[in-house]
Amino acid sequence: MHANQITLLTKQPIISLLYVKAVVNTIVKTLMNTWSTQVCTEQFSISGQKIDQRNLKQYIKCCGFNNTNYVPVTYPFVMIFPLLMKLMTSTQFPISILGLVHYRNRITQHQPIALNAILTSTCRVIKEYITDTGRFIDTHIDVFVDGQFAWECTSTFLQKTKQRKTCQRSQRSSGEKIVNTPANYAYEPISLFKFSPFDVYKYAYISKDTNPIHLHFIPAKLMGFKTAIAHGMFAKARVLAQLENLIDIQHISIDVQFKNAIFLPSQVCLNVALSQQNNTFSLTKLNQRVTHLFGVITPLLDKKN
Repeated sequence: MHANQITLLTKQPIISLLYVKAVVNTIVKTLMNTWSTQVCTEQFSISGQKIDQRNLKQYIKCCGFNNTNYVPVTYPFVMIFPLLMKLMTSTQFPISILGLVHYRNRITQHQPIALNAILTSTCRVIKEYITDTGRFIDTHIDVFVDGQFAWECTSTFLQKTKQRKTCQRSQRSSGEKIVNTPANYAYEPISLFKFSPFDVYKYAYISKDTNPIHLHFIPAKLMGFKTAIAHGMFAKARVLAQLENLIDIQHISIDVQFKNAIFLPSQVCLNVALSQQNNTFSLTKLNQRVTHLFGVITPLLDKKN
């Protein structure tokens, strides 16, 4: 496949079939050692995607948003998640998605997306690199509304390795961590909220992200967790909803690094440091000793709406 060749889909992939494909791919390719060693150049695109109003309302309620005039900044990720899964279970994708860690997620919304918008989305791999931590893959999604570039998202996924790759330390890039860490800021706790198994079941149904590690302790333990864990993107959305009354959450870039899993059930504390340049935050356990995620929200200066 040529670098610029894009596979155009006429409808969203069926997510349940992609999970089955992921398991089969892992078994077959591992046994036959046929994982691709080439750079993944496959791209997938879908146009004419309407917003499911019922699903959107469920998402808004589940995550705690109040303003329903525009689509929440994190919702397009849910809409396009099946397309991302299509890419990550494709022939050229070089590693199994089973056991992959969602390490970082960066969303930039260039203009608010109306509730009746019709989306055109494209998904691709933009970078692969190896560090002492493991193998990183950056996927990127672009969203257009009426021909205008409206939204983009880069997700970094990590395949952890047991062997330290000291010979490739020079390949560590800025994609591995956010420039500013929580220690650089004086945080103020602003809210406490809970993640229950039922909350996560609802989010899994709404988002179609039914990865078993979020739903039951047995598959979670098989993947190295002590029990089921909350979705990272669910935590990111709930953080954004908590900030809705404090800052503009539409004309923004929000960059989050996921640190430690949120085991179910859990109660967490949202800590923020607000400024005119950017707004930083962390989500921690109540004792402040464990950080689940931290991030930066940067206001966009060129507001289009």
